[in-house]
Amino acid sequence: MSLICSLSNEVPEHPVLSPASGCIYEKRLIIKYLHESPTDPINGQPLTEEQLIDVKVTPLSKPKPPSATSIPAILKMLQDEWDACMLHSFTLRQQLQTARQGVVYIIAKQYQVNLNQDNLIR
Repeated sequence: MSLICSLSNEVPEHPVLSPASGCIYEKRLIIKYLHESPTDPINGQPLTEEQLIDVKVTPLSKPKPPSATSIPAILKMLQDEWDACMLHSFTLRQQLQTARQGVVYIIAKQYQVNLNQDNLIR
């Protein structure tokens, strides 16, 4: 029998049962959810952390994915992670440049307004 978390659709490390809906959740996920909204995520009935029932299961060790067992596969995973970091860095630099241009435009516009006000006063 396999227990699947109703929030993450993964096998939970610390499964708990909700008496409100009868669903299984990962304990840390449902506790975070209950801090935001004290209701069962499936049916919306009131639910508190104290009502959750711990489910006793034998601990499972997650096997490494077959793709992460060889050096070329690990290098490929590292390269993919590096690429993702570089793409994220690139988009952050683009957003920073856009923000800088916006600030320069606003400062120039404000300078013009102040200059015109000074000319009107004279």
